[in-house]
Amino acid sequence: MSELHHALETPSESAAAIGRARAQRLLVTLFGDYWHAGHAPLPSGGLVAVLAEFDIAPANARATLSRLTQRGVLERTKEGRRTSYRLTESAWHLLQRGARRIFAGTDESTWDGRWTLIAFTLPLDDANLRRLLRARLRWLTFSPLYDATWVTPHDRFDEVREQLSELGISDAVVLRATDLDLLPSGRARLEAAWRIDELAAGYQSFLERHRELAWKATAGSVAPAQALVRRTEMVNDWRALVGEDPDLPATFLPASFPRAQARTLFLDISQALARPAQQRFEQILRAAEAGK
Repeated sequence: MSELHHALETPSESAAAIGRARAQRLLVTLFGDYWHAGHAPLPSGGLVAVLAEFDIAPANARATLSRLTQRGVLERTKEGRRTSYRLTESAWHLLQRGARRIFAGTDESTWDGRWTLIAFTLPLDDANLRRLLRARLRWLTFSPLYDATWVTPHDRFDEVREQLSELGISDAVVLRATDLDLLPSGRARLEAAWRIDELAAGYQSFLERHRELAWKATAGSVAPAQALVRRTEMVNDWRALVGEDPDLPATFLPASFPRAQARTLFLDISQALARPAQQRFEQILRAAEAGK
């Protein structure tokens, strides 16, 4: 998932915690995918109504708005009795950065042999910073060789330096090279970190879950209400897969790796359902505004 969605994850396994995390991820996705009016705020009543489409009760929807505000993802504004929300500047930029990777294609056939390596030290008592950095490194396709030494077969030199600056981390070394000698145990360690078999299973499961939706979407037989729900949930599914994928070049992948096929399915569904989903989103907001 994206850097921002990673930040919404909860370590708790309870049903309530999972439900809260789902509501927060859905709301962030809705803001990122369907609200194209810049940074203009959205009325709270409309957001509650949109979340109701996903079977999220009004009380839980309002609690979600409050939590995201407390976490610095949303900003609350008031005009008379009207309360509205919009993404904060930092959340907006994180979503835009994430969208570029989620919706962009990956060329598995060519690789320039370039690697980026980062080694860092963090305060032992700052577990939140450690979790946040690791989430962002994962999103940038880094994988851990050792606890504080991560590597990616991509040129991420500028991007990782930007992340370190945003997080206020200065005790780190970033290297970019075309020569990296992985001795047998080091190669095995990295392949274990890549979890290629798990990734392949994840992409295959995605294909199986959404293949029928692809048929209906391309045939134009998905109603707007269903399009909004199914497309948004599919985007969240895909974001989670991409967030765990180091985007390995073909030289590191088995020939049967199903990422390209899954990505084509995702893009086909996303494009086919974009308009009816957008129509439903705007319809709900208008209805909520009219009935306030």
